[in-house]
Amino acid sequence: MKKLFYLITFLSGAIVLGNIRPDKVPSKITELRSKSWYQEIAQSWEQYLSNNSSEEYGWIDLYKASSYAGQSKEKLSGIVDQVKVQFPESFTSYYLSFKLEGWSDKGVQHLNRARDLDPANIYALEDYLALMDLKDKSGRRNIAKEVYDTGLIHASTLNYNYNLLMSVSEDGVLLTEALHTTIPIWVLQDVMNVRPDVSIINLELARSSEAYVSNILSAKNLNASVDQLLKDDNEIEIFYALTLPRKQLQDIENHLYVVGLASTNGNETFNHFEALRENIEEKFLLDYLSIDFNGDPKTATGNVLSSNYIVPMLLLKEFYDNLNNETRSDEITDQILALADNSQIKTRVELLLNSKKTPRTFKIVDIDAKKYDKRMKQIKNELYASEVELSNKEFWFFMEYLRTNDYSELFESCKPDLKGYDDLTKALLFKYQYSPANAQSVENERGGNYLDYPVLDISYETAKAYCEWLTVQYNGQEKRKFKKVVFRLPSKEEWTIAALGYKDFQSWNLNENTVMIKGDKKGEEASYSLSEYTVSYPWFTYWKYRNSIKNSKDCYLANVKVPENVTCAAGIKGDGYTFVSPIGTYFSNGFGLYDVIGNVAEMTEQRGQAMGGSWNHSADESTIQSVYTYDKKDISVGFRLFMEVIEE
Repeated sequence: MKKLFYLITFLSGAIVLGNIRPDKVPSKITELRSKSWYQEIAQSWEQYLSNNSSEEYGWIDLYKASSYAGQSKEKLSGIVDQVKVQFPESFTSYYLSFKLEGWSDKGVQHLNRARDLDPANIYALEDYLALMDLKDKSGRRNIAKEVYDTGLIHASTLNYNYNLLMSVSEDGVLLTEALHTTIPIWVLQDVMNVRPDVSIINLELARSSEAYVSNILSAKNLNASVDQLLKDDNEIEIFYALTLPRKQLQDIENHLYVVGLASTNGNETFNHFEALRENIEEKFLLDYLSIDFNGDPKTATGNVLSSNYIVPMLLLKEFYDNLNNETRSDEITDQILALADNSQIKTRVELLLNSKKTPRTFKIVDIDAKKYDKRMKQIKNELYASEVELSNKEFWFFMEYLRTNDYSELFESCKPDLKGYDDLTKALLFKYQYSPANAQSVENERGGNYLDYPVLDISYETAKAYCEWLTVQYNGQEKRKFKKVVFRLPSKEEWTIAALGYKDFQSWNLNENTVMIKGDKKGEEASYSLSEYTVSYPWFTYWKYRNSIKNSKDCYLANVKVPENVTCAAGIKGDGYTFVSPIGTYFSNGFGLYDVIGNVAEMTEQRGQAMGGSWNHSADESTIQSVYTYDKKDISVGFRLFMEVIEE
């Protein structure tokens, strides 16, 4: 039998970054990336500029990445100080001084100086547009046209903000927060003449000038401070963009009604359901959500913000549910799930949609909840994955539970059936698969013991039933780590990232990630974009072996289909097994997950699709992106539990 230490001997092969120029940091009006992506790109720029400090605009990218990553004022100030020394009296020096100072008088002076030095420089263009809104609204239109002409704003972002404006009543007042969620609105109003009747109050600018708010409101014969607009005793009808941070609305959130991509503080007689229906069904432009007319990237700001449609859509579904309009409710449900899938939150939304359905009831029995607490490895935030594939031992316990507790219908649907196999396969599976006789034989310590091997040859419905049963059992145990969890199958994206095993991943889409690989020398690191490099296996941290199923001794690192007449330098024939291997036999990845490659292909939430290959698939068919399509029970397919923490 193979031992783990035979499998993890590698030759060093990491590549040093050198002088490779990092990716530019896009403006947030163009793209929105994860915080971890900004952290990694900031680190790459810092390393690059340490050897290429004369590249002036690279310092802007470093500052932007550091700022977007949430680094300290002290850190940002240090960057600006270096720029002042390296490029005194330059556009970059003045522009970054403005970014540090903000909208104070001194900061505005720096921005104006940067604009004077290089009027065509697009780095400062969006900030200058904001300055026009703050100081000189008569000059905003021309600058908005300049911003539009740069092409910085994707079509999806304009569509999103068009629908946001359509969420506001005639001559209404709309509150926004960040500039990247406000600038596209100004562009729509000033360049395309879309809803110029709506007055926009940007809270970032409002905090720098009391006159800014009073001038906007006085034009509508209204009077209030910015603080009053965020209090529950405010009597002015205000619309609040759904992009506003929740903490800004904590005093009034219980009095808000969602009417589209904005909420409003209407009174109790306000028919917000009808306003919501009218906005979404009669005013919104929604085709862009299902048809990509312009080829915008997934990270385009408008595409990232599209998850904000889910809440108003859920409310609209509730509206039709109350009318018993099942057809329209189902249509909206399909739209909701498509949006959730694009935003990589489909499973959570499905849980929300299913929460109103009557769940299957199970009798609570004693299980070792601590075993699951220990076995589940955190992938990100509330999502965890089991370190090993589900074993026969766990599945047999489930089947015996069903048999002995009178869940006869579910028991019959879940029990293995060997009728469709040839005699050889039947003989192979006879002792491997669950049966009451096999369970009794193991209990009496007779016969072969396959309890520590992965469960296989079960249906998708059986895997879902097991997850549902375990969810009920875990949540019913007194001694457990989490108050409420849901066990489930993963999405394909979740499975792929979990299999990759890179803890600092930035996106659930594999090719949108950048990985840092340590070099041979202390402190050396290499940065690789997975949109440019293919990674097939979770041992990619040994970069030269990222697409090899074998290590430096020519030994296989997973249980896949290989020639049996091959023996590696460690004396292992083939990959060590002709069939499945016990759970936890092979290489664990960065998350601590074993056997993500090979052994059994692991089911995903998408019916009929399993990932990672198996003992019966070749190495090329057994990668972190390999999808195996099955249409019935399959001796190559099992599953791995994923767990979502609902309440800690």
